[in-house]
Amino acid sequence: MMQAKLAPTPAGPRVTTFELFFDLVFVLTITRLTGVLHHEPDVVGLLTTLLILANIWWMYSGYGWVTSNVGTSSLWRRLLLFTAMGGFLVMAIATPNAFGADGVAFGLAYLVVVVVHLGLFASTFPQGAARELLQVAPYNLASAVLLIIAGFVEGPADWWLWTAAAALHVVLLEFGRYRSFPLSQAHFVERNGIVLIVALGESMVALGIGVGENALNPPIFLAALMGLALAAALWTLYFLDADAAAERRLASAPGESVLRIAGLAFSYAFVPLLAGIVMIAAGLTEVLEHPLAPLSAANAAFLAGGAAVYVLGIAAFRQAVAAAGVVVWLASAAAAAACLATLWLGTAVAALPQVVALVVVLFALAAVTHTARRRDDRVSATVDAVA
Repeated sequence: MMQAKLAPTPAGPRVTTFELFFDLVFVLTITRLTGVLHHEPDVVGLLTTLLILANIWWMYSGYGWVTSNVGTSSLWRRLLLFTAMGGFLVMAIATPNAFGADGVAFGLAYLVVVVVHLGLFASTFPQGAARELLQVAPYNLASAVLLIIAGFVEGPADWWLWTAAAALHVVLLEFGRYRSFPLSQAHFVERNGIVLIVALGESMVALGIGVGENALNPPIFLAALMGLALAAALWTLYFLDADAAAERRLASAPGESVLRIAGLAFSYAFVPLLAGIVMIAAGLTEVLEHPLAPLSAANAAFLAGGAAVYVLGIAAFRQAVAAAGVVVWLASAAAAAACLATLWLGTAVAALPQVVALVVVLFALAAVTHTARRRDDRVSATVDAVA
C-alpha cells in the first residue's frame, strides 16, 4: 500500500515549445514592473506594481489554464495565441505609464487578450459552452472596460478603477461554479512553474544591469555570486517539493474542488511570489553597483520585503495544496521576520551582507520545510500501511 501511495501519476500532456515561446513575453512584463519600482521607489510605485501585476497575472494564468485543456498545434489556435502575445507585449511596453499616457493602450491591449482568451475558452467546451462562457466573460470583459476607462481619467478615480478591475477577478474566483471546468493537473502545474522560472530570470537581468560597464573586482564578483545564490534559494523554496505537492493535491482532489484549489494556489498565492521576485530584482540592481556601500532605504526594503513576501507566498501556496502544517507556518513566519530584519544590514552596514543574510535565511527555511514535508510523508505512509 505504501508503494501505491507514492507511485507517480500517469504522465499527461506536457508543456509544448510553443507555450514556452509564449511565456517569453512575461520576461518583459517582469522587467518593466521592476523598472517601475526602480524609478519610483516608494509606496506609490509599489502599489502601482501590485495592481498592474494582479490584473496581468489573472489573464496570464487564464491562458495557462486554457492551454492545459486545448492543444496548440493547430494553425488557427497558434494565430490566436500570437495575437494574445501581441496584446501582452503592448501591456508590458505600456506598463511604466499605465497610470498615465499609456493607460488607454494598456486597456485596449487587455481587451484583446480577454477576447482571444474567450475564443480559446469556447473551443474548450464543444458541448454546452454557453453556460461556462456566461460565467467567465462578463467579469473579464468588465475588467477590460474598467481599465480602458481608467486610461481616460487621472487621480483617485484611476486608482479606484484599477482596483475594481482586480476585484472582479477575485469575485469570479470566489463565487464562480467550478464543477464543469476541466484541468490537466500535471500540465497546469508545470506551466506555472515555467512562468516562475521565467520571472526568476529577471533577477539575473538585474545582476547584469547592476554591473553595467564596471570592471569586475572581488566585491562585485562575490555580489554577483550571492545574487545567483539568492535566485537559487527562491527557486529551491518552490521546486524542492511545493510544485510536486501541488500536482499530487490536484490529482487526488474531488473534481468539484480542483479548480478552487488551483485558483487559491496559482491565482492568489502566485501574486506574492511574483511580486517578491520583482521587488528583489529592483533591489539587486543597486547591490551590484556598490556591493560594499550601504543601500538606500528603498532598495534595502525591496530586498528584505521582497524576500518576506515571497516566503509568505510560498506558505500560502503550501496551505492551498494542503502541504503546510504548523511547523511550516511557524518556520515561514520566523523566516519572514528574519528577512525584514536584514533591512538594518543593508542600510547600516552594506549591500553584500544583507544579500548573504537573505541567502542563509531562505536556504534554512527550505531545509526546514523539506524536512517537515518528508516527516509528514513518512507518517502518512505508516498510517496507510497500518490501515
